Amino acid sequence: MHTTNDQLLPNGTQAYNGEIAEPWMQNGASGDTNLSGSDAELPQVDAKMIPLSITISRLITYAYTELVTLVDTLPARTDADRRSEILKYTDHMTDMLTKLLVLVRWAKHAPQIQKCQNIIAYLDSQNRYFDCAVDSIYAAFMSMPGVRMRNYDVGNAAEILSTGSYQRLPVAIKRMVPPPKLSKHQVRETLEAISGIIRRRILCGEPVPLAMRRYVIKNGRIVFTVPGEFEAQLTLLQYEDNIPWHIVSVRVLVAGDSLLPSEQQIAVNTRQIVEFAQQILVGASTQNQDSSVQPPQLVQLYDFLHQQCFTVLLETVYKQASVLRRARWENLLQVEMAPGNRSLLVIRYWTSSRAVAATSQPGDKSNVITFQLSALPVPRPIHAPALSDEYKEDAEFERIENDRRNLIPKIGLTVTWTANSGLAARKVWTRTVSHTNELAAATGDTAESIADFDLVLDPSSVNTEQLLRQVTWRHARSILKSLYELMVESQQFNESAVELLYTAASGVTKSESELTVEEVQMCTAIPCLRAWYRQGEGAVDITVDTYTGRVVVRASEAVAASSSLSEAMVGQLTDQLNRQPWRIAALLVDMRSSLALADLDCLVHRSLGLRAQTSHAAQPRTLPGFVVSSVSQRTESAAHVSQQPQPTSNIATNFPLRISQQEADALVRGVSGSENPLSRIRFYMVEGTEGVEEQVGPAGSACGEWYIMVAMTDRLQFRLVLLNPHPKDPLLYVVAQVILLQVDRLFSSVARRLLMEGNLSRAEFSGETQGSPSSTPSEREITEKADAMLTGRTSITLDYLNALASMCRARLALRLLQTQLTRWKIPYSFRLPSFSTSPHGHRAAVS
Repeated sequence: MHTTNDQLLPNGTQAYNGEIAEPWMQNGASGDTNLSGSDAELPQVDAKMIPLSITISRLITYAYTELVTLVDTLPARTDADRRSEILKYTDHMTDMLTKLLVLVRWAKHAPQIQKCQNIIAYLDSQNRYFDCAVDSIYAAFMSMPGVRMRNYDVGNAAEILSTGSYQRLPVAIKRMVPPPKLSKHQVRETLEAISGIIRRRILCGEPVPLAMRRYVIKNGRIVFTVPGEFEAQLTLLQYEDNIPWHIVSVRVLVAGDSLLPSEQQIAVNTRQIVEFAQQILVGASTQNQDSSVQPPQLVQLYDFLHQQCFTVLLETVYKQASVLRRARWENLLQVEMAPGNRSLLVIRYWTSSRAVAATSQPGDKSNVITFQLSALPVPRPIHAPALSDEYKEDAEFERIENDRRNLIPKIGLTVTWTANSGLAARKVWTRTVSHTNELAAATGDTAESIADFDLVLDPSSVNTEQLLRQVTWRHARSILKSLYELMVESQQFNESAVELLYTAASGVTKSESELTVEEVQMCTAIPCLRAWYRQGEGAVDITVDTYTGRVVVRASEAVAASSSLSEAMVGQLTDQLNRQPWRIAALLVDMRSSLALADLDCLVHRSLGLRAQTSHAAQPRTLPGFVVSSVSQRTESAAHVSQQPQPTSNIATNFPLRISQQEADALVRGVSGSENPLSRIRFYMVEGTEGVEEQVGPAGSACGEWYIMVAMTDRLQFRLVLLNPHPKDPLLYVVAQVILLQVDRLFSSVARRLLMEGNLSRAEFSGETQGSPSSTPSEREITEKADAMLTGRTSITLDYLNALASMCRARLALRLLQTQLTRWKIPYSFRLPSFSTSPHGHRAAVS
């Protein structure tokens, strides 16, 4: 550590820490320290130095602070700790003061060390001055030759004065000076000459591909136009035959729809295409000179541009489909592009699991549109069978066949459409085109000849969303056609009850034969399957959502809104139809049957003498539909008769009547065609018949209750059911008798009576308006009317239900009358046949 002197005495000696330095200390150890010059000329080096007094002051302050701290903390410590702390403080301060003593003694020699450092710094500065001087002298040496005055150029001056110009300028200057412009006449002659050279080269053997035969030669250029693909302008820079063509410009005609936003457009790098195409032409000219097997220049140019146009088409469709997948078709569209050569594009639509197409056979259920670049088949030789074997090996024949193969396209686009309708095996439609403009037209020229699976894609205005609408529209129409065929083949609906209609953009409804070609190609008419589940009274319109692929069912607007057809029924039909579309006829029949039973439930509340019965599960402690007073009387009498525990009632669950499960199963055994037979059965109590069986049966027998059982299978069936109290269980009934009712003649007689009274028109029988309203319908028409009501194809009115209730009460009154006549032994006979043919009818009662 270096320290500086504290003070300088007047006699020139220095004092260090209050001590006067001896002369030997100032002049060095040897005493011979006389140096030339004054010490004041030496630079003073004070870097990284502090005065000795500051060091001594800081050490004294530190020792005093530690001592005060020790004095404050010692009273709280033990004697041993005090002695240890005092010893540590003494040792530490001894070490520090010893180091300070050594430093003070060393500071006696500080002036000599300081002077050495000053001398070293002085020598360093002198060395830098010397280096700068040398560098400046060398720079002046290198720059002086350039500022010397040159000798006078007497020779060039004499030449300029004598000739008036300088003849010794470099030749490169002349090349940099632009030549004078040609006149319009010279330009026209030059362009005509170039056009003539191009025309001669084309006509004298330059092979031109078939697709490029449409060209124009003008203004020194030849313009090749391939519709729907590209337009190329070529020229020649020299007159030799083997000189390659020079590409002036190339314009790709494949582009997206101009009405689409910029995010669905792609930018075609035309400059890069021109560079690659020019390299192909240069390479083709070199190859043609070396070998005659290589394709000509224009053939290779067409193959390259043809493939680029197909690539641009695939990229455009891919980008637009990717944007649609993130927007309107979210979670309903999947887009895949081959990552390698990007020659395969796969678009999957209706990817939702709720779509009707998802219910097809096991396996690949996706609906796919595939675009793939593929090699076209090589054509067979034209005259090969007619030629001899010797001529077939001729080089000229091979050259002709190679030229013919070279002039046709080698790469095409294969479009494959795989559609699953959920009704049968998937349908696959494949079309391979050699030019992009072939996609711009359908395979047929009329609305009837256009295939169900076809698509139109304009390469000059690519619109992927419009393409998807075409595909989904045709797919939806195919599904509706399949549903139409299933309904007709089921023989449960005739052709007049099923209509395949189309709603135009103007709102006009058309048939398929009335569609125009534009409506089919542009898919502007919405297909709809109208199913009349009731003749002229009720219909549903079945459509397919083109976004989700889901079948949508709604009440038809062709008829007035029906109160029986609820939204719940329509929703249930929609769900069932999307899960099992092949059961459309059965589902509609089930809905028609449910509507028939619902109509009966509504009419019962307005009828005379009938009461609807519901499931006893809704009221477990009561007997719905029965007379409560008689039940209480039976319960009390049973309690007085016997105090023994009664057997546990085996009541059928979820059944309208209080009968055992075995008897309930026997009643519904004849009802089929439904997963839940109870939904096809209704029970209506015939009021006013409580005492009939009491009078008919043996003396003292309990009264029974009569019910009309309505079961819907393929048609409505009516039965009279007699329930008697159970002999052991007071809460249970037993089925005593079941009588099958034949209501065909009853309904026919009611229809005939309503017609005579003027409450029924002839048009309601067959749905026809021909003839006079007062004309009497035939028996066949009346029978068909009754059959339509019984099958659910026509709604049943209140008149028919009242007639049925009246007939049942008359039947029971007749039964009572028969019993009484038999008891009194009074002979009787029937004038008219009974409505019942059941073995439980009047014959059994009489016997």
